[in-house]
Amino acid sequence: MDLKFDHIIHYIDQLEQFKFPGEVVKLNSGGKHHKFGTFNKLSYINENYIEFLDVEDQEKLQKLAKTEEGRVSFATKIAQDNFKQGFKTICLRTSNIDAIKQTLEDRNIDVIGPVNMERETKKGEKITWRLLYIADPSYMVKPPFFIQWDQGDANRHEQLKSLYQTQFSIDMIMVSSSKRAQTVKNWQNWFDMEIVEETEKYTDLILKEDQIYFRIEDGKQSGYHTVVLKDTEATAPYSLYIRGAKYRFEPIH
Repeated sequence: MDLKFDHIIHYIDQLEQFKFPGEVVKLNSGGKHHKFGTFNKLSYINENYIEFLDVEDQEKLQKLAKTEEGRVSFATKIAQDNFKQGFKTICLRTSNIDAIKQTLEDRNIDVIGPVNMERETKKGEKITWRLLYIADPSYMVKPPFFIQWDQGDANRHEQLKSLYQTQFSIDMIMVSSSKRAQTVKNWQNWFDMEIVEETEKYTDLILKEDQIYFRIEDGKQSGYHTVVLKDTEATAPYSLYIRGAKYRFEPIH
């Protein structure tokens, strides 16, 4: 599978007034998802990013959550969690979403999509992409979903490179699961992830085409809880707990 980590979604209530503590991570204006009644701000960490997402039309989002697509979509996880702040899900990037769909269907995995999406920037420009969701009804951890950007990787890189915070790189996404063995098995089957390390308490996975680790830990509450970033300017590790989510920064030794 042609897959790389693209972004993680952090739901922030009253995002318009939000500032990252110490402005360690810089937020850039994003735009509106009219379909969901949501809007975002984005922090670019090289070719990955953190999406800070908020809701401006709760009624629209809750109505959409009752549809077949809405049940699995990235935005409606906010409503499904009763508007609890924190990380909601992660997204994996591909250059051929139709091939991913075919591969999953060949493995008898139910999917929804590809769905055409767009976001309108403050300048009125439209950015378009396609999404694909795994429609597994038994998940404890919301499955990562797939994205294919219409503008292509090279064009996106050229457009966004001035916004990259190059002192950082995303090293690991940490996840809790009440059924770790099942989550690991699913992620291996769904994303062709490989096990890098396994202990009594966690399993580290990696995509074949990427270098970011996904640590699945045993936990009573299932979900995404920590992003670990390498920081070239740090001399010691430090952590920030922000609106239901943890950001851990580690020096590069």
